[in-house]
Amino acid sequence: MDLTPLATAFERETLALVRTDRSDDTAWASVLAAMSTPVDIVGAGDLDDLVAPPSSPIDDPAYDGATGASLAAAIQAAGGEPVGYAVLADAPSMGEARAGGEITLAYVDLSCPDPEEAAEFDTFLGRTFRCAVPEIASIEANLAIANMDFHEFADYADERDGTFRGFDSGD
Repeated sequence: MDLTPLATAFERETLALVRTDRSDDTAWASVLAAMSTPVDIVGAGDLDDLVAPPSSPIDDPAYDGATGASLAAAIQAAGGEPVGYAVLADAPSMGEARAGGEITLAYVDLSCPDPEEAAEFDTFLGRTFRCAVPEIASIEANLAIANMDFHEFADYADERDGTFRGFDSGD
């Protein structure tokens, strides 16, 4: 697997949005539209707070069927580079987009290929959780400024379906 598209996304400091299911071009267009829709990450209802996550779509047949584990293996085989985060538009994502409801993506940590460093940050290369698309901008903002770590979002994913939909207001 050619990691150049991932490396380019990470160099641009954008989230790699990787299409891993090519079954439906219309569903892919819906995923792209959802990812480019600005959301209020502050929660104040101010239009100035609307943000869409900076993402780099990767629509390459070489990534068909890719998972967090397969991307992690490819990065390890390439000597631990590139590093960053990716979201995968996989079969469940495409099915959700076709159905017209909530779209979730598989959020993958590809930021820490060194096992000792990964243990220090309570993460590991390829760790994956599902995430509702409207939460991605907030996650990216928090990861970018090191306000929170990947595991904090992954650990808070809903126990029933493994999807992160935000933090409860009481937390």
